[in-house]
Amino acid sequence: MIVIMLLLALSMPQERGEKKPRVPEDSVELTVIGCLKGRVLKTVEQRQKDTESGPYIGERTFRLAGKKDVMKAVTEHDRQLVEVVGLVRRADLDDKGVTVGRVAISGGPPVANRRPDPAANIAVMDVESVRLRASSCTGGQ
Repeated sequence: MIVIMLLLALSMPQERGEKKPRVPEDSVELTVIGCLKGRVLKTVEQRQKDTESGPYIGERTFRLAGKKDVMKAVTEHDRQLVEVVGLVRRADLDDKGVTVGRVAISGGPPVANRRPDPAANIAVMDVESVRLRASSCTGGQ
C-alpha cells in the first residue's frame, strides 16, 4: 500500500511555486530605484548593486504601465522613493543622441524647426512589482 501511494505521489505533477514569466528576446528585466511622480519614474543616478539588476541605465525616466493592481500601487506611492521591477524593450535603452533646443544631435544629419515630441525619449516599463523604499523623494525631485 505504501509503495502504491509513493508511486502515485511521484507521478503527480509538482507545483513549483510561482512561475516567472519569460522575458521576451527584445526586452530586458530591470530592478531599479527611483522617485515616482504620477505614472513616471525617474531613476536615481547611482547604482545600488545589492538591490538593482539588469544593465546599468544611469539616471533615466520611464513611463510606467502594468496590470490594474500594480498600477494601483504606483498611484499609492506617488512622490515616494520606490523599487520597481519591470520589463523594458532593449531598443528603448539605446542612446538616441542629444537634444539641444530644437536640434537633435545623433548619428544622422540634424533636424531643425521640428517640435520635439515630449514622450519621444521616455521609455515604457511594463511593471511587475513596486516596493516602497522611503516615504519621500530626496533632492527635491
